[in-house]
Amino acid sequence: MNDHSPSAPLMLQTVLGLASEPEWHDLLHVLDHKGALEYISIPEAGAARKRLRLATDRGRDCAIALPREQALRDGAVLFHDGQLAIVVRIDGAARMRLRPATVSDAMRLGHWCGNLHWKVVFGDGVMDIILDGPSERYLDRLRDLHGLADFEIMGPE
Repeated sequence: MNDHSPSAPLMLQTVLGLASEPEWHDLLHVLDHKGALEYISIPEAGAARKRLRLATDRGRDCAIALPREQALRDGAVLFHDGQLAIVVRIDGAARMRLRPATVSDAMRLGHWCGNLHWKVVFGDGVMDIILDGPSERYLDRLRDLHGLADFEIMGPE
């Protein structure tokens, strides 16, 4: 089991799920309100690594040692014990934020993005598309959808 002593790093050895998944979203939201949600920021260039030693945004020392078949992604939940959760944030990835007008528009937009195999992080009423190329390429594809769904493009960050 994980050693919580101050001298030993918290061992994170598996990706439990993604913050965007319904079963995690509500749990993490509750912990966030209690101040018990911590983030590990990983530079985009280091996201492919399986072994890292980093501190959370609150200074907790963590050692990541993932199995070969698992990968770090933005929003990966690496720890949850009911009192604390630790989630990965991949730094450096350019994003484009979309705000759907209605739930129906959000479903259409999500379906469209999924069919294009875009990496998406869902937030409260917004979706962030993680850009892996020029933003114009994404904007061109989104123009095709404007007749099918009402949404605001809040631009690349």
